Amino acid sequence: MNRRSFLKTSAGITCATGTIPFVNQVSAQHSETGSGKQQFLELRHFSILSEDKKKQVDGFLKQAVIPALNRRGIQPVGVFHQMPEKDDHSIYMLVPYQTLDQFSSITSDLAADETFLEAGSDYLNSEKKDPPYTRVNTTLMKAFTGYPKVKTPRKGERFFELRTYESHNEKKAILKVEMFNTAELAIFEAVGLDGVFYGETLAGPDMPNLNYMLAYKNKDERKKSWQAFSKNPDWQTLKKDSRFKDTVSNIRAVFLQPAPYSQI
Repeated sequence: MNRRSFLKTSAGITCATGTIPFVNQVSAQHSETGSGKQQFLELRHFSILSEDKKKQVDGFLKQAVIPALNRRGIQPVGVFHQMPEKDDHSIYMLVPYQTLDQFSSITSDLAADETFLEAGSDYLNSEKKDPPYTRVNTTLMKAFTGYPKVKTPRKGERFFELRTYESHNEKKAILKVEMFNTAELAIFEAVGLDGVFYGETLAGPDMPNLNYMLAYKNKDERKKSWQAFSKNPDWQTLKKDSRFKDTVSNIRAVFLQPAPYSQI
């Protein structure tokens, strides 16, 4: 398929006539959630090899980064610890921006912020031979139209799941986002799957893909919610829609717990 044909196909995806029968119903259910400008979401993954270094990064994020972002009206900022795995003490940070300009200027902005530099001096002055992390990978996303802003979880939900859906080409990735916006988000809500964010990846690893985060009270609630989802009659109809066939080629999940100072 050439570029002209692909763009024409992509543009026509959302206006195709072969839609599932309950699309209008679920779209109406999400009119309140879907109102407002879509945020741009940055997900940073700090790869860390020891508990001591994890504490150093935590201190930097708590004392310097989050206060500096909040002073600029950027909130809520989520920080999550990967549930323990051998030799992996990863930290994930979720930052919502109102515009791409806000995202692109934040590094230089903080570099000129004396309060930030002082609060983060221990981290920022670390030596090359003893860095606080091995690498930081960043994924930049645009929030779904049906879920345009980061949402704090319901009270008592402190167990998180970060899910990545990869697609084998760009057309299928667009269709999977449409599948969420037109129907799947409403099904998630109906069965009690509580979303923190849903984002289409603009830049990052393993593209094309989308990422989203769910919150639960515990593992038992997660199990019950996904069982209810798999049995939901609307989902049974949706997954049989031929337009959405083979939209996901791989699914990855990471389980997380919020840092004590996380704003999500």
